[in-house]
Amino acid sequence: MSHKVAEIAIREKFYIPMDIKTRALQEKPFDELLILATCNRTEIYVASDKPLSEKDLVQYVCGLVGENPDQYSRYFYYKEGDDVASHVMNVCAGLDSVAMGEDQILHQIGRAYETAHQHGATGNTLNKLFQDAIHTTKRIKTETNLSKLSCNIPFLAMKQVQKTFDDLENKSVYIVGLGEMGSLMLKYVQENTTKIFASSKTFANAQKFADVLTPVPFENRYEVIGKCDVLILCSACQEPIVTRERFENASEKCRLVIDLGSPRNAEASIGELPGVQYVCVDDLEKIVSENRRLRMAELETAQKILQEGLEEFLSWSRMDESAKSIHLIADKMIKTAGEESGKLLASLPNLDEASARKISMMYERFAKKMANDFLYKVKDSNSPEDVKVFLKCLNALPVERHSALDAEFSSDDN
Repeated sequence: MSHKVAEIAIREKFYIPMDIKTRALQEKPFDELLILATCNRTEIYVASDKPLSEKDLVQYVCGLVGENPDQYSRYFYYKEGDDVASHVMNVCAGLDSVAMGEDQILHQIGRAYETAHQHGATGNTLNKLFQDAIHTTKRIKTETNLSKLSCNIPFLAMKQVQKTFDDLENKSVYIVGLGEMGSLMLKYVQENTTKIFASSKTFANAQKFADVLTPVPFENRYEVIGKCDVLILCSACQEPIVTRERFENASEKCRLVIDLGSPRNAEASIGELPGVQYVCVDDLEKIVSENRRLRMAELETAQKILQEGLEEFLSWSRMDESAKSIHLIADKMIKTAGEESGKLLASLPNLDEASARKISMMYERFAKKMANDFLYKVKDSNSPEDVKVFLKCLNALPVERHSALDAEFSSDDN
C-alpha cells in the first residue's frame, strides 16, 4: 500500500509499530520476510518456496494491524517474481516516491533491511535483492545529478512554509518530534529563521539542539503553539498529539500547521479554523510537479543504471543453487578487496588520486581473478556433485573475522 493507491486516512491505519514489526519478523510464517513502513507506504516482502496468493498476504498484513481484509483489500497492490525486483529497485532509488529521487527512502530501506536481517527474517534471496537495490541506488546518486536535485518531504514542507510566508526571518517555528524527519526539518528551518522552538517526547532529545533552538518539554507544547507562527509535526504517535479544541484555545497566531506524521499528529479539522492552513504529506504532492520537471533530464541515465542493477539480480536469481552460492562468495571476495584497499589508502593520505585509483583497481582485479580461477573454473570443470562438496568445504572453513557482509549472505541452509 502506498500514496499512489491510498490516501493518508487509509495508510495510517496500517502503521506498524516497532513492537509488532519485531514480533512479526521473529515469528515469520514465510521462509523470508521484510517489512517496510514509512509515511507514504507499508510494504511486506516475502520469499517463499510455497505458492502464496494475494489474498494470503493481504490477510497477513491486515492481521498485523487488526483490520478487516474485506474492507481494505482494494487498497493493496500485489507483485511477484521479476516484478518484485523491479519494484524494489524503483522504490529504493526514490523513483516511486512523492518527491522523485528523494534521499530519505534509501535510509528507510536500509533500516528495514537491517532490522529484518538482525532478527533472522531474511535469507539469500531478500539479502541479495536489497543489497543490490541499495548498491544500485548509490550508483545513481554518484553517477547522476539526481542527488544534487534531491528533494525530500521536509524540503517540500519548507517550500510550503516559504510559500505561506514571504519573509521567515521574523517568524517563529515550532517543531514537534526530532527524529530523522524532524532533524532534517530543523536543518531547513535553520536556513530561514533563528526563532525556533522544538519538543521531543524525551526532553533530553530536544536539549541536544539547545545551541540552535529553544527546547520545550513535550507536555508544554500548547503554550508554545499559542506563540508561534508555524507548527511542524514530525512525531511518531498512535493518536493525535494536537487536538482541534486545544489548538483553538491555545492559539490565535499560528497560521500554518504542517503534519508530516503517519499516523497524523494533529486532527485534520484544525484546517477548518479561520485563518489556519493545515497541510499533511498528501497535500505536499501538489507542489512536486516543478521538482519532477527539473529531474527529467537525469531520469533517463538513472533508469539505465537501475536496469543494469535489476538485470544483475535477475541473472543471479535464475542460476541454480550452486551458481548462486559461488556468485555470492565472489561478491564477498570483491567486497573484501575493496575494504582492504580502503584501509591501505587511508594510511597513505598524501597519495595522489590517480595512484589511489590504480591501487583500488589492482585490488579489485586481483579479487576477480581469484574468483575466476578458484570459483567459476571449479564449477565449469567439475560435476555438480563435486561442486557441492567443494562449496561445503568452503563453508566449513574457520573464519577469524566475520564481516557484516558475511552475515548478510548467510542463511539457514549454510
